[in-house]
Amino acid sequence: MGNIIPKETVIEKCLHMLDIVNYRHPYSDHGAKKLLTGQAILLLVEAQLRRHDSLWDISENLRAKDTLQKLVELDAIHASSVHRKLETLPREVLQELCHAVLQRVDTYHQQKSGIPDLGKLHIIDASKISLPKIAGEWAYCSKHENSIKIHMRYVLADEKTAYPDRFVLSTGAVSDQEGAIELVVDPAATYVFDRGYINYSHFHQWMTDSIPFVARVKANSKLKVIKERSVPDDSSLVLDADVELKNPKTDETFMLRLVEYKDDEGKVYRVVTNRWDLTAFEVSEIYRYRWKIELFFKWMKQHLKVVKLYNHKPEAVWNQIYIAMIAYGLCELIRIETQTEKSNWDILKLLRIYWHDVWDCFLNALHRRACRSSKGRKKKAKKGRPRKHPKKLKAVQIVVK
Repeated sequence: MGNIIPKETVIEKCLHMLDIVNYRHPYSDHGAKKLLTGQAILLLVEAQLRRHDSLWDISENLRAKDTLQKLVELDAIHASSVHRKLETLPREVLQELCHAVLQRVDTYHQQKSGIPDLGKLHIIDASKISLPKIAGEWAYCSKHENSIKIHMRYVLADEKTAYPDRFVLSTGAVSDQEGAIELVVDPAATYVFDRGYINYSHFHQWMTDSIPFVARVKANSKLKVIKERSVPDDSSLVLDADVELKNPKTDETFMLRLVEYKDDEGKVYRVVTNRWDLTAFEVSEIYRYRWKIELFFKWMKQHLKVVKLYNHKPEAVWNQIYIAMIAYGLCELIRIETQTEKSNWDILKLLRIYWHDVWDCFLNALHRRACRSSKGRKKKAKKGRPRKHPKKLKAVQIVVK
């Protein structure tokens, strides 16, 4: 009996993927006797995955869980120590760790060919995270807002596979256009932009660099139509034309393709692109995929701890965003390793339920087949004539003694 090897728990499986438990930074941990960089990162990633509401929760959770104590090699830590450590964690270590996790995800999906007939899409967008009025003054944006931005490149590897592979952090006053410069580099993918990225100089540069893109322009954007192509009368397409634009920095003119189309509600969208190899309908389809990144930002803000941060000092804020992205990356790596069709949210919910159980229990739950064979009870339509007048209710007086 003494030779039985204990099975790995879910928490051990997840945090061992980072391989950082014994890491000690030569500068920030100099002279430190407790809560080294590796230990702090593991505690904070665990807090993201479990969505602990406060630093007190992190501290008390460590005291209560023997498994976590053994994993991070720490019996207890005060909440104030975690608060201070958030400010002194070396950002370059978190950046490198985050990049390594996202790179592992990207490497696995690299061979995928993208959306059928459209290729790989890289969606560029930014999302704001608001900061408190006083504690967030270092990120002042306007008299009504202190905020930071996450500028992100979101990869659509195929119809079912989408993930962020790179992001840039900034204060909220930095424009979306400026944040996108470092993200648009790969000519093997088509970049998709919303109206916040209208910049004719950038469009011209991407044309010169042979970087494909599809960008939405405003309804009042003045574009000189050079040539129009016919569009089907019974389709959502309104216009397919070649238009002339001018680079405001050099006064050079260049040509792009303009496609206008209507959505299901009749709203007109105008997009410009340098992809003449596609049909106008395929160009409109590319822009429709842009909403994928909006869903990711929504997922991140709802299910990870990025809206209400633990510490609002500048370095602490940047560090917490990197830690949240590391936690997301772990969910993606688990999805890849387990080959499940479940969503990231389903994976995260099961992780939280089976966090201190053995890994096999989590796998059984993840791959469990639905046992319900029926489609549920269906409501039957009520018989009789429809009500002509609204139902009138009388005030109900109930006293419970």
